[in-house]
Amino acid sequence: MKTHLFRSSAGIDHSMVEDETGTRFAATAPTDPVIERNKAMRSHNDGYSATRELRRVASIPYIIGLKWLNEEGWWFLDPDCSDKLAQKLNDPDWAHLRTADGRVGVSNGVLR
Repeated sequence: MKTHLFRSSAGIDHSMVEDETGTRFAATAPTDPVIERNKAMRSHNDGYSATRELRRVASIPYIIGLKWLNEEGWWFLDPDCSDKLAQKLNDPDWAHLRTADGRVGVSNGVLR
């Protein structure tokens, strides 16, 4: 039996699941709208602002951040995890998160 508990401000539905294996908690959220927007943005331009000072890189749904936290033990918004985030964003398996082409790097602990 699945019992809805609440929806977070990030749009994540949190539920309690009770079945023959016991009780566990689950988090779900749709990712399709973000992924479709990422695809459109990636083909829109090179990702740079008009002044070329800023560059768009990726849009990551919070539910994917929770997946990484639960499975790998790191939070994608933690500045100390910039190396791990750059690795994910450069991985072809996670290309659907990218909003512009190019490689992501880390310099002095900052994504570049």
